[in-house]
Amino acid sequence: MNALPREVLKWLQSLDLSISVKNPKWDFSNGYLVAEILSWYHPKEIKIHCFNNGTSIQSKLLNWNLLETFFKNKNYAIDKDVMDGTIHCKSAAAEVLVEQLYTTLTNRPTYRLVPRNHTFNDLSYQSKLPLHARATASTAIKNNLANTELETGPDTNHLMNKTQHIISLHRQHRQNQRLQDPDRFGIKPNLGEIRQKGKSDISPKNRTGTCNSNQGRKSRPVSANRVPENVQFAEIKVKQSGRDLPVSAMEDMKGKINNDMFGTYQPTVKIGESNGFSAVAQYSR
Repeated sequence: MNALPREVLKWLQSLDLSISVKNPKWDFSNGYLVAEILSWYHPKEIKIHCFNNGTSIQSKLLNWNLLETFFKNKNYAIDKDVMDGTIHCKSAAAEVLVEQLYTTLTNRPTYRLVPRNHTFNDLSYQSKLPLHARATASTAIKNNLANTELETGPDTNHLMNKTQHIISLHRQHRQNQRLQDPDRFGIKPNLGEIRQKGKSDISPKNRTGTCNSNQGRKSRPVSANRVPENVQFAEIKVKQSGRDLPVSAMEDMKGKINNDMFGTYQPTVKIGESNGFSAVAQYSR
């Protein structure tokens, strides 16, 4: 009863029905209470003794066939899928039916913050559950396809279409889960998604080469040879003992090499002496 608006609850209590409405999903499924409500507004056309207050599927179909004929004769805006959902005890179908009856018989609108939809399935309930507790494909078929629908289905193709519709909704729901939490399912973005994400991260100013963090700063050219003013350099000369030759020795060696016509001259240079032994380096041409 909490799912019905307050004005609809007051309206039902004012009719003084023979059965107290506790659970609309089960109380309105056989159509007997619907006939009793209509008998208050159309006593000559609705005879309550023509309706059976039973729970079998045959009693439900007989009662609703009479009610559907009456709705067509009166041009009442009661949807066919709402009636079918009420017969098979679908979630929120009976509440929608009672609200449509209230609006049709009293000419008063119902005020709801969120309008109801006519997709009588458990997707809204499944979306509130954690990922590990949500239904599988077989559980979705079991929850959204009642046994009475299997008994009263017109043919096998009709039932197959219903089943296929439930499976397609379940697959779409699972796809939305993968998009919401790709890390849980181990999904990695492809090259197209990475490129698209990279384009969206670049602002128009970044595409022109100007960084957003440098806004307000004056850009100035930076030279590779430019040395900051606060850096000072000192020139250090390193001389290794015994390895640097005098200039005169180098000139004398160059002269001998140039005057050597037969290539027999092998220049040697003394580079060090220790413990009575001298180290001599020989240059090859």
